[in-house]
Amino acid sequence: MLFKNPTSEYRGCPFWAWNTKLDEGQLLRQIDCFAEMGMGGFHMHSRTGLDTGYMGNEYMNMIRSCVEYAESKGLLACLYDDDRWPSGSSGGRVVKDNPQFKAKHIVFTPRFRGSDDPDSESAHLLAAYVIDLDENGCLKSSRMLKDIDVHESDSQLWLAYVETNGGSPWFNGETYVDTLSKEAIGHFIDITHEVYKENVGDKFGITVPCIFTDEPQFGNIKNQLSNPRGDNDVVFPWTSDLAETFQEKYSLDLIEHLPEIVWNLPDGKPSVIRYRYHDHTCERFVSAFMDQLSGWCRKNNLLLNGHMMEEPSLHSQTCALGEAMRCYRSMDMPGMDLLADWVEYNTAKQVSSVARQNGLRGAMSELYGVTHWYFTFEGHKGCGDWQAALGITFRVHHLTWVSMAGEGKRDYPASIGYQSPWYKEYGYIEDHFARVGVAMTRGRALTRVGVIHPIESYWLSFGPNESGHELGFRDRAFSDLTNWLLHGLIDFDFISESLLPGQVGRQRPGKLSVGHCEYDVVILPHLQTIRSTTLEILRAFSKSGGKVIIAGSSPGLVDAKVPPTSPTIENSENVFWSNQSIIRAIEGYRDLRVTIRGSLAEDKFLYQMRQDGDKRFVFICNRDRNSSFQTTVQLKGVWDVEKMDTFSGEQIQMDSSVNKGWTVFPYKFEGCASLLLRLSPSTSTAIRLFRPPVSGQYFNVASKIQLEGVQLSELNVLMLDYAEYKVDDEDWSPRTEVLKIDNIIRRRFQLPLKGAQFKQPWAVPSSERAPRGQLTLRFTLHSEFTFTESSMLALEDGGKIGIWVNDIPIPRPSSAGQNTPSWWVDEDIKTVPIPHYLIHKGRNTVTLSFPFGILTNVERIYLLGNFYVSLQGNSAILQPFDPKKLTWGDITTQGLPFYVGNIIYKCSFSVPCLPKPSTSKVSLHVPDFSSPVLSVADVRSRKQIGRIALQPRTLEMGKWKEGQQKIEITAFGNRYNSFGHVHVTAWAANEYCSPDTWRTEGDRWTDDYNVKPIGVLECPTVVLEISKKPDDDESDKSDEHDWEIIGSMEDTQL
Repeated sequence: MLFKNPTSEYRGCPFWAWNTKLDEGQLLRQIDCFAEMGMGGFHMHSRTGLDTGYMGNEYMNMIRSCVEYAESKGLLACLYDDDRWPSGSSGGRVVKDNPQFKAKHIVFTPRFRGSDDPDSESAHLLAAYVIDLDENGCLKSSRMLKDIDVHESDSQLWLAYVETNGGSPWFNGETYVDTLSKEAIGHFIDITHEVYKENVGDKFGITVPCIFTDEPQFGNIKNQLSNPRGDNDVVFPWTSDLAETFQEKYSLDLIEHLPEIVWNLPDGKPSVIRYRYHDHTCERFVSAFMDQLSGWCRKNNLLLNGHMMEEPSLHSQTCALGEAMRCYRSMDMPGMDLLADWVEYNTAKQVSSVARQNGLRGAMSELYGVTHWYFTFEGHKGCGDWQAALGITFRVHHLTWVSMAGEGKRDYPASIGYQSPWYKEYGYIEDHFARVGVAMTRGRALTRVGVIHPIESYWLSFGPNESGHELGFRDRAFSDLTNWLLHGLIDFDFISESLLPGQVGRQRPGKLSVGHCEYDVVILPHLQTIRSTTLEILRAFSKSGGKVIIAGSSPGLVDAKVPPTSPTIENSENVFWSNQSIIRAIEGYRDLRVTIRGSLAEDKFLYQMRQDGDKRFVFICNRDRNSSFQTTVQLKGVWDVEKMDTFSGEQIQMDSSVNKGWTVFPYKFEGCASLLLRLSPSTSTAIRLFRPPVSGQYFNVASKIQLEGVQLSELNVLMLDYAEYKVDDEDWSPRTEVLKIDNIIRRRFQLPLKGAQFKQPWAVPSSERAPRGQLTLRFTLHSEFTFTESSMLALEDGGKIGIWVNDIPIPRPSSAGQNTPSWWVDEDIKTVPIPHYLIHKGRNTVTLSFPFGILTNVERIYLLGNFYVSLQGNSAILQPFDPKKLTWGDITTQGLPFYVGNIIYKCSFSVPCLPKPSTSKVSLHVPDFSSPVLSVADVRSRKQIGRIALQPRTLEMGKWKEGQQKIEITAFGNRYNSFGHVHVTAWAANEYCSPDTWRTEGDRWTDDYNVKPIGVLECPTVVLEISKKPDDDESDKSDEHDWEIIGSMEDTQL
């Protein structure tokens, strides 16, 4: 059955970062890992570090091999349309031989950009203006000058320059593309999409379902004056023929009126020019970029998926896109991205609204970026659940790396792939979302409320900062309304005014048909202006019996102009701008209630409901990852209710009652829990009541589990990230952190610094790769004992490096013995065996020497072995290893501060002898742990019993025979304490993390090691649920351990 075993199209396809010199065997091995993780496929995504010529023959051979291997595994091989992002430049190749395709922008400035200005090389003066501001800093008048002497100075003089974007290492020395130009984007398609078609076009629509476009945007992000009388440069998008197409559409001279884009007009007068500029540039962008790509994809049997730049707020999308929803109009899989573990409801609602209105089965999300190595399975579920409730059905995990070499390991970890110790457990999470996806792609979303998107009213207010509260108020209102509706369990869709005329279909009385959706209610949220087309449609809707709610102020403008008559809508309802007023006005259109002690559970739950023929599917999630809630769920209508268990794939009939036309049942939501239901029209004509409680009694007894030993899945780790260094035959430097050494040497040789903006290796010619000098690093380690066992050194580029331990040369990895593991954590971090006699009590050194050039990696190295590590500030001392000392609690304080593998707790418990007819079920409760997920196995059978990742952190283990029992609890590790930004101060460590965070300086840096707790932090408890309380005498006889009665209650299970 599909729900039990979802196929690949319902599963996630992570970004697969191609970030090294590609090797076919390595790529195919990692495809096997995706299958082991329960993924549906992958997106082949060029990222920082790629050293195979982008889109060249070798690159395309790798693409072809991966597509064919994915096909053999039943996986999807998805494409990505650029070298990095934003999409459109093809790694700089679009503009390299076509400078006319470079992105352009206006710089509006009070300063001349003369020959001595480094930013003015590609600038030409478009126009000059004399600006007259009133006492409030509003534009009293502007006069465009026909002639200007550039050597004159006038405090009222402002100049508009057209500039071409400058080159950037991010685009491999070139610039971003002119995304307002159809010709430029057509060339992008020719050298990217057509090349993919030539090589794997026969797999389009089969193994290759889609191509991802990533963060396309205006060539330059718009900005504003800092205040009405500010004199900072103002930048906004431009293209060579923008003034001409603006003139053709509106019969207005855009250049003459450019100052209206920058300053507000007096007395709150609206600027039609400003409104139309934002509208026109958005339309130019969407028609040139999104429509062209979508058209090509549809013609070639591909879905266009991906997401735009800066979707979340009215301000951000105005600056980067104009309007987000318009960008999705021709996408077959519109999407969003979510960086870090927070919420962006409006981003998701904008995407899913267009998907629903266009009749698509769902929408995409690029998620989990910037959540770091220590993000848990609970985090994965919680972050994904709220998006699933808002219409996301296709998950693109950010991200999996091909390699951790060099900058790759700092490219927004964690790697959701084989480098994470838990990767084989990930199917637990992926199966959940695949099953949710099966249900949430049935039929269509049931939404009765539409909200006119307020972006166009925001455009009118997009003037200088600090010119009143209008901008901030409108963005807050945009966010507030979404929160009020969603937290009030009223699902809705946004309606884009620019898309609406093409979406309106045949209308039914009291219904507004927008594409494939039908709404009973439409809300106008604090609009300043409304389109004449929207006004006409809503008047007809209201006249036919539909409900129009004007929330807050009503629009006074039509198409950004003062109309001859008031733009009223007959029979509309005006409500105060507040949560209670708006929810009260639409209460009659509700389909779901979740109550706690009789009150609506506001701010706790999100949901999606879908209609599939006469059946419905409902997904409800608890947003709170820690707190449980005993609720009453009420569903409008009379239904038979079936619970669809997304972790087991089982389907269970639930008991419910009917009260005044609503189906009602109690349900306890644990923290981070979700509930998936299938509703079928009830076939019973009788009034259903809850079944009475089953007679009888049960009680729980609990005992602490016995720890018999702790085992590590990997060798312990000493991270070495401070070294003395010298170039060639110079003297040794003071002890310095390795990435700081890298920066120092690069500055010395006048090489570009590595980091987020580093040029791609594939774009670095061989002539620039020659070494500039020989770099030698000397690491020092202190040991309280002489090693009696061999250890290993783990490092990158080992085949090119000379290695000495205490001045004794060590063979390079290529000549290491065959019995030694060849790598640790990542295939590109090689291991070198160190004979036991080389590391002695006292001071020891590890010396590395290698040629240094533009692509050289200077990285941490690691000593692996059986030892403890005692941290003292930023110094570490090795001590003898005694596994018997390991116990419950944070292992970083038990001699394992840098350990990044799994911890296996060997445990026992005793099941007492119970008098018949008593029976018992055993549960394991782990109250506190710091681990992505726990796995529990029966030692005797060697079979996994289950996992613990979510609240209430309890695993039901079923019935066990009386007597001594043995289990193993595996706390899966993460790689943070060896590879994370451990030198960022504690107060800054949880902030947004970018690749440059590892090179932090100043007050955010500490030489100490801020490692994260890991392990089972508190002794687990075994709980026996016994169906009948035994006699005291019998209980005393059977208690081999300290069993304690922790609860007794009537059995009220339905």
